[in-house]
Amino acid sequence: MAEAGKGSRHRPVLDQATFDKSWDRIFGGTSSPCVDVCDMDYAANICRGCYRTMDEISAWGFSNEDEKQRILKNTEERKQHAKSNHA
Repeated sequence: MAEAGKGSRHRPVLDQATFDKSWDRIFGGTSSPCVDVCDMDYAANICRGCYRTMDEISAWGFSNEDEKQRILKNTEERKQHAKSNHA
């Protein structure tokens, strides 16, 4: 019997951004708004990098084009709101 870790194959763990971009590249469609800056504001339930909620982030790869466009619209509104509050 082989020792643990020797000769075994390990798959790299993909972060959400890499997964989203790979999915979009393979299957086409709207690209993920992820900017590889995952900084969650847990009180507001919003990523400060892409302005998506946790639900939107986890649903992205399974969303159809209409749902992705709705998510993008929501993220743009959140981004504008954040900018106006910090101006």
